[in-house]
Amino acid sequence: MNAPSSARPKRKAASLSPWIDPARAYRPRPEDTRIDLFLDANEGHMLPSALQRLAAATEADLCRYPNFAELEQRLGRLWDVDPKRIVCSAGGDEAIARVCASRLSPGAKLLEYAPAFPMYSIYGSTRGAETLSLPWYDGEDFPLYASLETIANCASLGLVCVASPANPSGAAASASDLRSIARACAEPGKAFLFDGAYADFADYDPSAELASEGSTFIVRTFSKTYGLAGLRLGYAIAPDADEADRLRAAGAPYPSSPLAARLALVSLDDERGLMKAVSRIKKERDELYQFLQAAGARALPSQANFVFARVRDAAALSEALARLGIAIRSYAGKPGLEDGLRISCPGNAQDFGRLLKALDAARSFI
Repeated sequence: MNAPSSARPKRKAASLSPWIDPARAYRPRPEDTRIDLFLDANEGHMLPSALQRLAAATEADLCRYPNFAELEQRLGRLWDVDPKRIVCSAGGDEAIARVCASRLSPGAKLLEYAPAFPMYSIYGSTRGAETLSLPWYDGEDFPLYASLETIANCASLGLVCVASPANPSGAAASASDLRSIARACAEPGKAFLFDGAYADFADYDPSAELASEGSTFIVRTFSKTYGLAGLRLGYAIAPDADEADRLRAAGAPYPSSPLAARLALVSLDDERGLMKAVSRIKKERDELYQFLQAAGARALPSQANFVFARVRDAAALSEALARLGIAIRSYAGKPGLEDGLRISCPGNAQDFGRLLKALDAARSFI
């Protein structure tokens, strides 16, 4: 006879990792049946060429384990690097997790720039690392000198994480600042992670330049520009082939799917479609910024596919748009961001017109 549940021995706390905090688990946005236009997660739209390839998907695209060799070769040509340095991943965030696993250990420090993509510190903490933060708010200049001082004086610093353009501000660091960070991290035991999730939308993409810096990991995603967020595909460019193998050993053997790899290849070869999509987003971004400024918001100039703004009542504005079927990103409970909103650019004229009309109807909260 089985012992009653109350008599069963409890799991010892010592068997659990002390570095994983369930309270920090990432949870998807709650389902809201009112919403049919999602402008809260910076997702892109699939290029028409990829949609055509999707329509022609075969059984092999779904039932086979993926092989990323062809895609890694194509990405190597794109960035003019040895394809052995390319490691495909389940979105850009899983590439970040691999870099953290490869470069951090208990007692190490990770440097980020607040407000930062939360997964840097979450993934760092799962390796036993402590997060250090430098402020980079509201379009301020990138804190280069404070960064260089921290890198030079913190012997246990293992990884510096910079997203440029940054999320949620949309601000971009200069190429010279990023080169300076990369070179400062050339010291043994330190590394630089450049997160280029939004770099396609910036005035200048430093990824190719940084790929020649030996201390640098470059993380890219197919979720934004190429619109493959739901298929979970990204990649890292490691400093060399040995570091790439360490990243491969730090993650799942099959992080995405053959279908995602095929659609990525089609998208990479559709340069005209890509340029058209990026141009459309930039136009919407500038118009949205101007609209918000004129309506009384403190909007920030952005080089990403979204605009961040501080408004009179962020919660009320978010709810007003939700009632009209539009989701935007608010930051209730986030210190320093409580009055902030981030609005993704939809990438098509009809949805953008609908967004401006909804914002105009809720102008009293702006």
